[in-house]
Amino acid sequence: MNQPPTLGIVTAARAQNSILEVTMPRWTPLAAEPQPTLREFAWQYAPSFFLDVGTACPLHCVYCSVERGADDKVVRMEAREHLYMRMADGAGAGILKVTFIGGEPASRPDFLHLADVAHAMAFDDVILATKSVKLARPEFVAELKAHNVSIVHLSLDSFDPAVLGKMLASKTAPKLLLEGLRELLRQEVDLFLFAVLTQHNLPGLLDYVRQMAALQAEFGRPMTAVLTPLKIESRAARNRAALVPKMEDLAAQVAQALDLAKELGVTLAYKNIPPCLMPNHRDFALERYLQELRIDLETDERLPAAPSTYLTHGDACATCAERELCPGVDKRYAAQFGWAAFTPI
Repeated sequence: MNQPPTLGIVTAARAQNSILEVTMPRWTPLAAEPQPTLREFAWQYAPSFFLDVGTACPLHCVYCSVERGADDKVVRMEAREHLYMRMADGAGAGILKVTFIGGEPASRPDFLHLADVAHAMAFDDVILATKSVKLARPEFVAELKAHNVSIVHLSLDSFDPAVLGKMLASKTAPKLLLEGLRELLRQEVDLFLFAVLTQHNLPGLLDYVRQMAALQAEFGRPMTAVLTPLKIESRAARNRAALVPKMEDLAAQVAQALDLAKELGVTLAYKNIPPCLMPNHRDFALERYLQELRIDLETDERLPAAPSTYLTHGDACATCAERELCPGVDKRYAAQFGWAAFTPI
């Protein structure tokens, strides 16, 4: 018999953390030829901060990097009081865009209530990061709008249901997720797409761009997507042999997709790909338009982002002219494939 997951309730004491991690637009993009659509994207979704509501999620994606215990048997649910306090922290620091992340935020029974609280705190934008199949229900999308969710950050890794089925480990979720995208467009919800690149969906990346262009033409609304390599943690680490492409192959496919996106008039960006692998497309890296900072809530001091727990740099990276803007390489990837593909600029 399948046992239900253990639910860990996090108390409001967690909210005593005096550091708030935020995403800020760069006043001047660090790009040779700044892309106007990416500048607009940066200012539309930032300054913002992520509000982690817990790790509960009804999906079992093979590439999930969120720690949920062995076989998803232990999940974390943040207490409302903690979330209220973190929202107050963000509002008090003047960061008036909040992004609900998880897990799956939309699976919380109180999500719409939390969105109402954020709106009552005068946040300019309430953003939902999601891949909820509930989006296929018109009434649910209407509820999101009624409860002041102004932007949806939709995790969609492929437009091919068969590929999505492999990645989501589900036969029914792909169709519902694709229908959810169309429902968001029908109801004119502001949104952007986010795709994690694996061996499953990388070969179809050019078709992904073509599908975006087709939707843009059909609904008369601009389409934007952000591409990123896999984070090799949790279940993704356990399934890495079937998931992780070589970074040089990934970068080559992303470069082709960027060229096609420019030709078709859709907005495409990437993150967490080292600049040395993208010599002709560096201006499409989100790191050049957005920056991660920390705010000390007691002193209001702006601090650099904390060092990444999963990205690292090789010894030769110290001499690279792009060192400060390079996100680094996943530690587990470097351990498996080494550093030969990464050449200092």
